Amino acid sequence: MFKKIFAITSILILFACGGGSSAEATVVNIGSLGAEMKFDVEEFTVKSGSKVKVVMKNNTPSDFMGAMLHNVVILKDESAAPMIIQLAEGNGGEPYADGRILAMTPLADKQEETFIEFTAPSKPGRYLYVCTYIAHAGSMRGYMIVE
Repeated sequence: MFKKIFAITSILILFACGGGSSAEATVVNIGSLGAEMKFDVEEFTVKSGSKVKVVMKNNTPSDFMGAMLHNVVILKDESAAPMIIQLAEGNGGEPYADGRILAMTPLADKQEETFIEFTAPSKPGRYLYVCTYIAHAGSMRGYMIVE
């Protein structure tokens, strides 16, 4: 009987202290501004080492003429942006796996949504994010602020 009470009490204490669940991810929603080549969020803040989920919604109307794909690519080092963007544009807008990329969503077509989950860097700072679809990175950019 004592073992049963001890086990139940231990489980209750564990859940009360939060030991029974993992940390929830901070969800950041980033969308495109309609058919414009701009993000609707140009800056967001997360805690260092926290779990982050970036949800990217391509808000381009489905009846928009022509291709209009979008993604979110967060860079570890802003100085790598020109090369990563150039390589992605030569690959139809899809970035190549690169150690200088912190996180990236897949390209999303009109009215599609995509996401990526990752751990924020432990180093505080400003981390550039861009859309790497052809000719979008000049105006589709923002910063993830890590505190």
